[in-house]
Amino acid sequence: MLKVLKSLLFTLILSGISAQEETSVLFIGNSFTFMNAMPSMFREIAKAKGKTIFVDSIVEGGKDLNFHSGRALTYEKIRSRKWDYIILQAHSNELAQPESKIDNLTLPYAKRIVDSIRANSNCTQLVLYMTWGYKNGNPKWAPIASYDSMQYRIKNQYLRFADLLDARVSPVGEVWKAIRANYSGINLYDPDNQHPSLVGSYLSACTHFSTIFGETPLGNHAPILLDEMTRQIIELNASQIVLNNMNQWRNVPRKTSPEAGFDLVLSNDTLQVINRARNSTWIEWDFGDGHKSVEESPSHCYLSKGAFTVTQKVMNACKTIVYPREILVK
Repeated sequence: MLKVLKSLLFTLILSGISAQEETSVLFIGNSFTFMNAMPSMFREIAKAKGKTIFVDSIVEGGKDLNFHSGRALTYEKIRSRKWDYIILQAHSNELAQPESKIDNLTLPYAKRIVDSIRANSNCTQLVLYMTWGYKNGNPKWAPIASYDSMQYRIKNQYLRFADLLDARVSPVGEVWKAIRANYSGINLYDPDNQHPSLVGSYLSACTHFSTIFGETPLGNHAPILLDEMTRQIIELNASQIVLNNMNQWRNVPRKTSPEAGFDLVLSNDTLQVINRARNSTWIEWDFGDGHKSVEESPSHCYLSKGAFTVTQKVMNACKTIVYPREILVK
């Protein structure tokens, strides 16, 4: 009976564990991206929610997609690794212009950037960062001379670009609109009435988190100096608008990375592996004693006692994940 209990206890210790893969995210944009160190906010939210993440950016104040498409540094950054996500932000006024102007002065350059992204890795998921209307609109052109009219054009053009470029949308501008409409005491704007305040940047970071991970940022406890009530309002609205409208934001992944995971049942010298991996096309096991297997859920008999590392390697067209775990054969 004691031996059975020990075996059961050991089985429980080895069960229910899965691998955490790193998610890499690159931001391409201008001051609407880098203001208040928004990419770092996004990283801290993700880390606080238990994600393993790498974040980088290529940004330049006041620049549009034409600028980024002609800049060697843009392509160097794209080629620097096989990114899981690239978040692309146009100039704040760029997609509020007449459609004919957008098609001539923005779309060709967006396509050039996207072609480079896909050439580097067809598994990279492109996310378009929908910005917001200026606080009082843009008086330089009558059709966008109010916030509502400017936001309407921005929203529709980002959705059109998502269809044209086979991309997803991070609907920051629509979360912004909801906060403006329902929480007049929360100021999202910098004093220039265009750029984001600290709260506005936090709204952006939360929206990107929900868009990429399909989860709420609510209660993330990242070290960001905002009062708790404001944080909760932003987090709740970001998650509701993103997660309740996934089809509207074209928020369906083009490719899915594999997920590693397995349970181990050790009885005397015999190990039974229970595979929990998902979205993989190939699995390989290394039992740590010179023996390997490509069976889905193999069993293995150890010929000696000691500590061994059982390693699962899962692969698909987009990524390979190696997941080791230690066992002790007594």
